[in-house]
Amino acid sequence: MIGTLPPWKGISSYCKALYDGLNRSLRNFTFAGWRSLYPASLYPGGDPRTGEEPVKAENVQRRLAWYDPVSWLRLGLDPDIDLIHAQWWSYPLAVPYVVVFAVGKARGKTILLTVHNVEPHEQTRLKMFLNAAVYRFADEHVVHSDRNRKQLTDGRPISPEDVHVIPHPTIGPDRRGVTATEALSWLNLDEDADVVLFFGNVREYKGLDSLVEMVAALQENRDIELVVAGKSWVNWSNYEALIAEQDLTEHVHRFPGYIPEADLEYFFTAADVVALPYDYFDAQSGVAELADHFETPTVGYDVGGLADQVDVVADDRAEFKQALCDGMDSNLSKSADSEDAIERHLRLYEDLLDENVTVSEEPVPRGH
Repeated sequence: MIGTLPPWKGISSYCKALYDGLNRSLRNFTFAGWRSLYPASLYPGGDPRTGEEPVKAENVQRRLAWYDPVSWLRLGLDPDIDLIHAQWWSYPLAVPYVVVFAVGKARGKTILLTVHNVEPHEQTRLKMFLNAAVYRFADEHVVHSDRNRKQLTDGRPISPEDVHVIPHPTIGPDRRGVTATEALSWLNLDEDADVVLFFGNVREYKGLDSLVEMVAALQENRDIELVVAGKSWVNWSNYEALIAEQDLTEHVHRFPGYIPEADLEYFFTAADVVALPYDYFDAQSGVAELADHFETPTVGYDVGGLADQVDVVADDRAEFKQALCDGMDSNLSKSADSEDAIERHLRLYEDLLDENVTVSEEPVPRGH
């Protein structure tokens, strides 16, 4: 599997959840990580590394580097590999992926590609071209929802039979039992605060501006604290001006930058409801899965694969605002979990290899 694990950002939480689950079941399984992912100048979020400890295990190899074509060729040519399962989410990786896939296919390897964003969040001709190039060299694809499968196959020479729907796994660190009172205190919020959480990188398509306006409208009848946690990939001054215009300066609490895994429990435990007011989306959300992990209700629109993840799917702002109120009043319940993503991946590997995958007779030690 090609992807990211801590200390890299990107989709490391997703990859770690998948790695941990598969590593307990498979014997001949290697995670091909990156010793250098891409230049910081190409990552809008600044430094692509976190301060977290790297995952250490014998089958985790950091053999790839964005500047080293030899590392791409070696992976594609590796005679011990039958199936290459790559996670696709970041455009600077397009050229290494195409090389690995082309060389691997020439050596008879099966290429499986998990598509995290069917279309670029911020579309340009270059990104669309790179998307098409990477898709072209994959034999099979994984997406996270039926809608994503339709998006991937419409207008592309990809058969629906070669696209497998496996929902996003629940992700998150081990819970320590932080109480709501402790979490609110840690965030310097009043114990009786009604808290709406907007979590993750602030990007234009995520609709933070509309959420600010909704909170302002609800503020007329109740006191709401809006927590915005994550690095802004766009000019924050525009949001700052909107917050001031809506007279919310004292009620919006910004925690800029990358939020370490150790701090996640405070944010999601303090929140009464997690808002995902995305205007458009072509994937499923890691934020929604974190909220599931910490049992915090979620509200979102029917875009991308969000409808399969959030607890309330709002048709418009009126329904979104009502769902926020229901969450703050503890009137929202969590949806049931979907079928286990790990088991679905194992069955898919069996089908693609046309044989039973080699399952470990004894549990394989987990990475740490």
